Amino acid sequence: MRAGEPAAVTVEVDGIAWPVTGAQVAILDGDRVMVQFRPWPPGWELPGGHCEPEEDPAVTAAREAEEETGYRVRIDAVVGVYTWDGLRRTGDVLYRGSIAGGAPRRSIEAWASRLVDAEHMPRTLFPWLRERIADALTSAAGEPPIHRVQPVTLYHVASFATDWMRTPVDRMRRLRQRGGRP
Repeated sequence: MRAGEPAAVTVEVDGIAWPVTGAQVAILDGDRVMVQFRPWPPGWELPGGHCEPEEDPAVTAAREAEEETGYRVRIDAVVGVYTWDGLRRTGDVLYRGSIAGGAPRRSIEAWASRLVDAEHMPRTLFPWLRERIADALTSAAGEPPIHRVQPVTLYHVASFATDWMRTPVDRMRRLRQRGGRP
């Protein structure tokens, strides 16, 4: 924690209270999970955001999910706490949740939301989320909460940027192969 930053709230996993500054929710519908497209930084992400000072992270996750997707979310379980190694040093908690009401909508933070299965994740899903989504699915099968250290290095950032560049190039190539028709 740096000077001037608010104190992090904690989430307990395996008897250890982990400090977290962010909370996300994997909204499951069977074997599918809701992902949303964020405009900045651009990419597919799970709903969530930064914890307000002294706010329960589960409340943060549910509040952010509703603000971003339009759905009211029931928090079902803690999936795990994810700390970072590399360019970031903060921790996030991931919850598993389900839709309890509401209706889909776009927001300034999430331009699109969709349910996808683990085998068909968008190419431009933030790199650390595949592991988190797999953990959410195993949590739904009864696995206990876990703690993971996830690397975020310049390699990860460059790899993600390369995928972003490849996506529009691939679309242009397909369009050309069809004779310029969308």
